[in-house]
Amino acid sequence: MRDHEQVEQVSETDAETEAPKEEKAPAEDLKSGEKVFTIAFFLVGVFFFWQAIQLWIRMDPPRASSAAALPLFTSGIWVVLSFVTILENIRKKTPLSRYKTIKEKLKRGLAYTYPKESFIITLAIVLYCVLLFVGIDFYIVSTVFLYATMCYLSRGNFIKNILWTAIFMGFTFVVFQVIFGVVFS
Repeated sequence: MRDHEQVEQVSETDAETEAPKEEKAPAEDLKSGEKVFTIAFFLVGVFFFWQAIQLWIRMDPPRASSAAALPLFTSGIWVVLSFVTILENIRKKTPLSRYKTIKEKLKRGLAYTYPKESFIITLAIVLYCVLLFVGIDFYIVSTVFLYATMCYLSRGNFIKNILWTAIFMGFTFVVFQVIFGVVFS
């Protein structure tokens, strides 16, 4: 038994000395954007808490059993817990912690949370809404929007995208204009 134990101890120590130790980057406790999200969540909670207070004040008379008590209680808990989360997250590391300047952190954070494809599609949606607001026909704008965004996201498949766009627009026309009588112009 002792020989077996000595062999295990020797092999463990040999393995430890032979294997080179890799230097690891400091471990992050949070993902990119979690601190900012927590702050935004807190601010939204403060807004709803203020709205709940305004509702509670308008009750005649304001009391714990009024209809405004539940929103006031819920939004109050929301604010308290999100504030506690902010305090807990202050000292935690994120992948952006290694960058020194706010500009670099903001640039890297936006690149992580809002990739190029999302930015392009958001611009396409804004353009789509503007064109509809200006008064261009719904069917023309929607057809161009669907086809262009599908081609961009699928990186090709032009013929297949024409087919899918036609199917979707045909379905939209039949369901909304023919069956429900909704006019999109």
